[in-house]
Amino acid sequence: MKLFSLMTEENIDDGTSDNVGDYYSDYEADYNEIYDLLNISDTENMLSAARVDVDLSQLIDDIVHGEGNQVGEMLLELIKNAFFGELLLNKNLMLQIVVIVLLGSIFVNLASSFGTGFVSENGFYITYLIITSIMLVSFVSTMDMVALAIERILTVVKIIVPLYALAMNFVGQTVASVGMYEMVMVGIWIVQAIILRFIIPMIKFYVIISLINNLNQEDSFSKLGILVMNIVNWVLKTTVYFIVGLNIIKGLIEPQIDALGRNTVNRLATIVPGGGIVSALTGTFLGAGAVVKNSVGVVGIILLLVVVLVPIVKLLIVMLTVRITSVMIQPIGEKRYVDGVETIAKGNQLLLQVLFSSVVLFMLTIAIVAYSAKS
Repeated sequence: MKLFSLMTEENIDDGTSDNVGDYYSDYEADYNEIYDLLNISDTENMLSAARVDVDLSQLIDDIVHGEGNQVGEMLLELIKNAFFGELLLNKNLMLQIVVIVLLGSIFVNLASSFGTGFVSENGFYITYLIITSIMLVSFVSTMDMVALAIERILTVVKIIVPLYALAMNFVGQTVASVGMYEMVMVGIWIVQAIILRFIIPMIKFYVIISLINNLNQEDSFSKLGILVMNIVNWVLKTTVYFIVGLNIIKGLIEPQIDALGRNTVNRLATIVPGGGIVSALTGTFLGAGAVVKNSVGVVGIILLLVVVLVPIVKLLIVMLTVRITSVMIQPIGEKRYVDGVETIAKGNQLLLQVLFSSVVLFMLTIAIVAYSAKS
């Protein structure tokens, strides 16, 4: 809409501002009509029921008119609050582990100096179990947070994608909208069946196996842990590449089918008497519809960012805290203490990859469809 404003200012001097104002009003009327046809208020109510409170109509209108600065400010505010809040929470966790390792190491060293190896070994086990208990509570809480965030991602996708598909239908992209809907359903199945039911339990298994492995001085399960990590990484990368590849292939074919149908209709309209006027009016409506459609896609990506930004920032802070903790305890504690803390850090890193892969599946789908299905 900034373009229209500039045109109006220029044309005031030329004496043609009324015509430009009429065009401006026509586009505004088209936008309002499209908003009504899309039933955006119903989608907004569904988002509110899913505890995603957002003024969807206003957000789409802001994007349409190029006034999205407040969206960036909102996202920055979310990041700032999550960063400082999580930093304060994890500071206490780090201090607890450092103090426990320090006291445990002093006890173990004193027992060793008196030649009581049995007491020294038991002191290590007690200290290690206390550390792992604290770290596991934090890890399970983080894992639940990631699972909840993924569920919210699926909820937002199930609500916003039908609206986006409907907007695509309004601009004559029927085949592309059906293809996008199919890809989103495939993505939802992948997230539910593979990531939630297979990958997250595998990460939990990896953490437990690695912590058990550190109890003994002999290395018994490290290869199994590496295998589980490789499987998780391979599955996550494969699912993302699979979805992106299918979207690219569909993006090369389906929009062209829609374009062929629209060109045929336009040519037939110009043959009919008065069809030129109808074609021009239709073009104006389709132009406004394309802007609204792309704005809905941008809003969908923004909503996904709103859902995942806070969990991602929290995960990053947890990983940073755990890494700093391992650095602090390395000079004062036994190597197995450090390995146990590093295991939790790697588990959190895998959870971050899971969350990132889950949201990227849908964000890339929307982005590729928006780019390939241009009107």
